[in-house]
Amino acid sequence: MGQKNQFPAGRKLGRVLVTGAGGFLGAAVVSALRTRGVDVVATDVGSAVCQRSDIMQCEVTNSEQVDLVVRQGEFDTILHCGAVSGPMVMPERPLDIWKINAGGTASVLEAARRHRVGRVIICSTSEVYGELSGSVDETSQLATDTIYGASKVAGEQAMLGYVKEHGVDAIALRLSWIYGPGRQTPTTLEKLARAAHSDHRFELLTPANAYTHYLHITDAVDGLLRAAEAKAPRSKILNITAGPAIEMSDVAEIVMQIQPGIAVTCAPSTQSGRGISELRNQRAFEEIGFAPKISLESGLKQLFQHFLSVK
Repeated sequence: MGQKNQFPAGRKLGRVLVTGAGGFLGAAVVSALRTRGVDVVATDVGSAVCQRSDIMQCEVTNSEQVDLVVRQGEFDTILHCGAVSGPMVMPERPLDIWKINAGGTASVLEAARRHRVGRVIICSTSEVYGELSGSVDETSQLATDTIYGASKVAGEQAMLGYVKEHGVDAIALRLSWIYGPGRQTPTTLEKLARAAHSDHRFELLTPANAYTHYLHITDAVDGLLRAAEAKAPRSKILNITAGPAIEMSDVAEIVMQIQPGIAVTCAPSTQSGRGISELRNQRAFEEIGFAPKISLESGLKQLFQHFLSVK
């Protein structure tokens, strides 16, 4: 954006609940909060992550369990990161996607209503825009045609209902494609980073002129915390994105500059279906002071160094 985003926080986080704390975004949020000395309770579902002493087990689709955690915790802020993180996750389990993303969000909102939580931040997605093209913002008509996208729209709509009918202070953030060290799901960037140190060629199935919307994990966390701390944002839905899209051919070029010796090829360019050229985040800049700081080149260098260190 070319503008400074110094934006004074207007509310205190107080005691914070983070759902999905064993996931990519949730773990990064918890780490940032603990670094700042915030009193945070981390929850997740699943035997592996919940064997950790710093994460409490809580299934967001179990409304009674969520209610108990929120009632006992006396939280001032909830950062709801507990969700299916993308359309590439659980593609053969559509009902579970719906239960987690739509039902889980409703469970959190209901607990927040019952126990008077000060603010709830809902992690939505730019995937709700679906097959739109050109430049879009929060006022653009939604055009998703996937179970994942629809489940996120449902979560947003439930949130707006709780805001209007029950006075819950909540904000939904439409996050674009989050990447960075620690992501486990098989995204294109992670596959590319893993392959870059062992293969000399990597073929991308994405058309060369297709638009990408990569957002570094550091910027994603910054967006959540700014939304949680802003005094009184006017909007209840905000884009948290990197702004203008980058063509996949340019992503490939950046990778080859970072990792000399690898040849990255893309599928042929298409005349249509390139996607959204810009996910506008002007509203987030004006209302919570958010502007992305990590360039794709800088973020990819960090990602490649991470995979090199763990080889």
